[in-house]
Amino acid sequence: MDNILYEGAKIATIYPFPLYPNLQAFVDSPEVKAEQAKYDPGKFDLDESARLMTEAGFTKDGDGLWAKDGKTLDATIQAFETIHGDIAPVLAEMLRNAGFDANVNFGTDAFQNMVDGKAGLYLFGHGASLFDPFEALNLYHGKFSSTIGSAAGNNRFSRYSNPEYDALIDEISPLDSSDPKFIEGAAKALGIYWRDTIDVPVIQWLHRIPYNNHYWTNWPSATNPVMGTNGAFWAHTGMLVIASLKPSGAE
Repeated sequence: MDNILYEGAKIATIYPFPLYPNLQAFVDSPEVKAEQAKYDPGKFDLDESARLMTEAGFTKDGDGLWAKDGKTLDATIQAFETIHGDIAPVLAEMLRNAGFDANVNFGTDAFQNMVDGKAGLYLFGHGASLFDPFEALNLYHGKFSSTIGSAAGNNRFSRYSNPEYDALIDEISPLDSSDPKFIEGAAKALGIYWRDTIDVPVIQWLHRIPYNNHYWTNWPSATNPVMGTNGAFWAHTGMLVIASLKPSGAE
């Protein structure tokens, strides 16, 4: 993925949030590293996949696709062509190579299918954590678990509900993200996220936004995080970006 689509940009990920400096420090903590070693979320193993599918009662049909009771497993990826046109077809081909009946739906019903909980796969973003992992982890709190046919909104499509997970989120909610108890609890919650495969992180989404430094400088970039401000102005951060700019002195 990194090489085929993004020319070595190295943005494939196992985390449900972007690795801004403070989040990078969190994932580098011993607590997170221990959970990562336990669950190995980035593992690629077709033999293990085949074992799990066989245990679930699936066998490969004449087309080499996993099937049960005469039906293949629906692995259609619901996505949006304007932003997923590069990555979705590649993901679908990877899934088909592993025996899953995968295609891409770029239709106008894709988003509604996500909202309704239609069977299949959904390619979407989290739009949550920028400074610490709480908001991304909080997306999966049981209080946001909606019934099939509706969604809780704000990118909460998982319908995941787990009292063990909820207790951890409730415990760290009032704590400062530098508190060792916050880091410990958030790491355990991330471990459950990996253990239960609530969703599958694919990439850190790159915003390709051109800046002109002739008149104004201090734009957010990889080398200038500007307190973690998201340079994508459509993400309600436009005024924060503008307030951080500095005049270059050019006329």
